[in-house]
Amino acid sequence: MIEIASEEQRAFRIDTYRQAADGIFQPLIDSVLMIVAIRYFAVGDVWKGLISASGFIGFLLTAPLTGLLNRTGIPRSRVLLMLTALAAAAMTAGTVSGSGVVFAVSVSIALAAVHLRQPFFTDLYSELYPPNRRAKLISLGLRLNLALSVGMGFLYGLLLDFRLENWRWITGFSIIVFLSAVVLLGRLPGARPVPRKDRWWQALALPFRNPVFVYVQISWMLIGFGNLWTLPLKVVYLAEQERGLGLSPMTITLILVIIPTVIKLIFNPLWARLYQKLSFPTFRISINFFYMVSMPLYFLTDRISVIVLASILFGIGTSGSPFIWQLWVTRIAHPDETRIYQSAHAFLAGFRGILAPFIGFAVLPLTSFRSMGLISAALALLATLMIFPLLRKDRRF
Repeated sequence: MIEIASEEQRAFRIDTYRQAADGIFQPLIDSVLMIVAIRYFAVGDVWKGLISASGFIGFLLTAPLTGLLNRTGIPRSRVLLMLTALAAAAMTAGTVSGSGVVFAVSVSIALAAVHLRQPFFTDLYSELYPPNRRAKLISLGLRLNLALSVGMGFLYGLLLDFRLENWRWITGFSIIVFLSAVVLLGRLPGARPVPRKDRWWQALALPFRNPVFVYVQISWMLIGFGNLWTLPLKVVYLAEQERGLGLSPMTITLILVIIPTVIKLIFNPLWARLYQKLSFPTFRISINFFYMVSMPLYFLTDRISVIVLASILFGIGTSGSPFIWQLWVTRIAHPDETRIYQSAHAFLAGFRGILAPFIGFAVLPLTSFRSMGLISAALALLATLMIFPLLRKDRRF
């Protein structure tokens, strides 16, 4: 049992529930919304790319939002409440719409709002969770998130297989989950932020004066592009008859959601322990290995067994990603600057996440799925080689 002080305990309980609630929503991000866009509304590649990039649009907007909020001193709990309420409202608009374009725009706004919250949770962990057990404290919520993602992903796949129009019931349920989270997030503890005078672009520049941050971000940009442009291509490869395998929604959900999520659930405790014991470079290299192998393997053949193996390896890698994604800046940033560092980190993730799907769709007609996978593996290898110089004993972080 984790023994923590009262304020930490309240934050722990609320955030654990929030992570579990996000697990109910995660299968929508991973497959359901793209399946609806492809099979129900038959929208064009631009709108598919928008849905795929929408979470990263949210990340891109974290920098100006954080800069604005730094000047106003609005409490973190109120920010998280408003963003979650916006996601619920946008998802409602997409659910009741009969237009594919309105659906794509509405659900994209919802996904952007959800991802806009991320730096504020890192800020919460930095303020209230002790450094030696941050990974342990967020690990329970991550496991609940993964377990619910598996169960709900399986259920969503069955519902869509039975009748594609059931997607409205699925998104309607996610709206209820969002609204329940709104109530709790408004009760999160934490000190009221002290207003800063610098503008958002001045705050964003602060982490870029740190050479370690810049170097790591260059490496992250390479593997990020390699991974992110394949994510929507995986859905296209599995779902479309013309360019892919034309599999059923249940099979697609099984490969893209259920299998990697089960693997993440199994390996999550191991990665949580390793995060506390390993340096960031060692941890990053370990995760990169699984990305590097899984990305080309996914498109190597049309054999389901090979695709499942790629999904398993991808799940092992992504099981460790939340720890470095949410916590790594706490190892190099001053506590008062954690939100700014994480916003800069998310801003760069948003930049590549917005561009990558569109680049992937633009390059695909000129090459093949297999070539895209091999290019991704090469980028992952280069990114990994860049991390090795950081393994020096005098530069542990």
